[in-house]
Amino acid sequence: MTRRFIALMLCLLLPQSSLAAVSIAELRQQISAQQFAAAVQTGEQLLTANTAHAEARFLTAYAYQMTEQKDRAIELYQGLIDDNPQLPEPRNNLAMIYLAQGDYDHASQLLVEAIHTHPSYATAYDNLSQIYKGIASEAYRRAVSESTEPSKYMHSIQLTAITGLDTTAAEPIAQAGASEPTAVTFANQETLLLEQVKRWAQAWSSKELEAYIDFYAAEFRARFKTHSQWVANRRERILRPGEISVEVSDIQIKWRSENRAIIDFRQAFDSPGYSDRVVKRLVFSRVGPQWKITEERVLSVL
Repeated sequence: MTRRFIALMLCLLLPQSSLAAVSIAELRQQISAQQFAAAVQTGEQLLTANTAHAEARFLTAYAYQMTEQKDRAIELYQGLIDDNPQLPEPRNNLAMIYLAQGDYDHASQLLVEAIHTHPSYATAYDNLSQIYKGIASEAYRRAVSESTEPSKYMHSIQLTAITGLDTTAAEPIAQAGASEPTAVTFANQETLLLEQVKRWAQAWSSKELEAYIDFYAAEFRARFKTHSQWVANRRERILRPGEISVEVSDIQIKWRSENRAIIDFRQAFDSPGYSDRVVKRLVFSRVGPQWKITEERVLSVL
């Protein structure tokens, strides 16, 4: 009896945190399994033990976001941003909340800030591009229809969330006075790249070999050993007798950084001896003031 009594008293005296211990690994697993209600509880237990734990704050905020408890998610994300301004991920996810609330300006600004903390942060570029496209479409729709009704397109935008936190992120490297990404600069660059693809196809169709080759980076070589070998192959193919027709459609741009963009599109190629219909990808990289093709491949045959 005495031993049982002592054992019972020891259990009662143990700290409650020991009896219901949780770990960050458990929280990660619940997020991965989309068990968001359980993740909220686990996260709050972790934050009770350590309110400054960055990953616990981030994942708990995400769990609240996924359970539509937006106020608590905003509180956690904003606190994490204030304490860790070098992290892009909280800004990205917080932008999703503000977009859902119709606050496009706030959402855009958060994504711009995320890009500045991590200039090669592809998710933020993709999300910002979607918002800017929506804003441009909305402005055009209202100008044409003279309507003030909310845009269905803007409400249908789904931004990409981040579920991992890189706490080793570097400090912002944007220089003072450097130009910030804006709706105008993004729209201008996208328009330029769309025109690049169309003019590339036109140069190919017109057999303007030098103009066609000039769209590519100087080191581009595809499957060949050297750029010169690739140029010789393209010369032989493009300058064959007979007309060529190259048409592009359904052009989609995905930003990977301020200086790199992926462009997917449908290509219809016709020549006297060969025709095909494919989905193609061109990767454009900024080389000095110009955009050049650095990668090219067929994604699928239609």
